[in-house]
Amino acid sequence: MRLRVCKSALLFSIIFLVACQSEYNSLVEDELTSGVRNDSIFYSFKFGQTKTEFYNACWEYNRKKIFTHGPSNNYVQAILHPKDTTDVKGKIRMLFYAKFNKEEEIIAMDVKFSHVAWAPWNKDLQADQLLPKVKDTLLKWYPGNDFIKVKDVLVKVDGNRQIRLKQESDKDVSVVIEDMEYRYNKLRKQ
Repeated sequence: MRLRVCKSALLFSIIFLVACQSEYNSLVEDELTSGVRNDSIFYSFKFGQTKTEFYNACWEYNRKKIFTHGPSNNYVQAILHPKDTTDVKGKIRMLFYAKFNKEEEIIAMDVKFSHVAWAPWNKDLQADQLLPKVKDTLLKWYPGNDFIKVKDVLVKVDGNRQIRLKQESDKDVSVVIEDMEYRYNKLRKQ
């Protein structure tokens, strides 16, 4: 009896996973063939900008006191205020850094969100509480399709732009915004 239940659960899990993958694959195919280009990332950053343009923009935003360096100088940091997001609990730290192709053009942006006042004992400021707020904020910034769940990641695809969202730790919510056209063209060439 127990073996039959385990087999049924395994079969259900496989069917569910295949259905999610099929929904995702269908969404990506539909969006990429739509011809819609969404190159805007955030602030003035766009897919295809050069590494030099990225650094120059960061320096300019730094000069205006909008950006600063993040912890360990690995990311650029911006502080989002409640008016910029759907979170009313306070400021949110947004750390980000561009990913470049071999031509030194932006193909993706790696982003991490956390509450500025995060502490391990503060349950209201944990990443599981922040994730829905980041999701709502991303939907506000990037209208269009909703997020779908694929395994443990929420994914939103609009034209060539894909946004992946997941809880990375107790503190951080991770987001990757990428140009799917670049990714799929690269896969086709292999």
